[in-house]
Amino acid sequence: MKNFCTLVLSSSKELKNVRNLVTAALLITIKLILDLFTIQLTPFLHISFEFLASVTISMLFGPVVGSTCGGLSDVINYVINPKGAFFVGFTLSAMISGIIYGTILYRKKITVTRCAIANILSVVLVDIMLNTFWLTIIGGKGFYALLPIRAIKNIIMIPINVTMIYFVLNLVNKVRRDNF
Repeated sequence: MKNFCTLVLSSSKELKNVRNLVTAALLITIKLILDLFTIQLTPFLHISFEFLASVTISMLFGPVVGSTCGGLSDVINYVINPKGAFFVGFTLSAMISGIIYGTILYRKKITVTRCAIANILSVVLVDIMLNTFWLTIIGGKGFYALLPIRAIKNIIMIPINVTMIYFVLNLVNKVRRDNF
């Protein structure tokens, strides 16, 4: 618990640095652009790569900034490109995902195992459980009717996501080492 409190305190201090704020804002912009290229399979199922920008923010600046940027980007995305009615549950999901990735990846060596743990936790807790629950509230469909197809899609995507996360975060770390 003490380590988590230290992590949260350290992450909150990242908000005081102007360079960090600008970098986070640029990554939010990248996330919003990547969201425009979402592949909508069904009304309840889509494939997107916008999570890579959120993971990068969380890895660079920690769970506090990751959570804040996740919430902000969800609200900004709704204002710019609304897809149905606004629902605060998805904002909460984006914030929780930022906390998960930030807690596991912030100031730590990026390994395939660490990327896999972070992605599996986020997929199971946020994408499969929470987002399916939010969709049942919005769409009126039964939770157990949506769960199998969403679970299958997300489980199939885990190895692809982990591979992308690993390579993107290592590339970001290399660029950061070379330029700062």
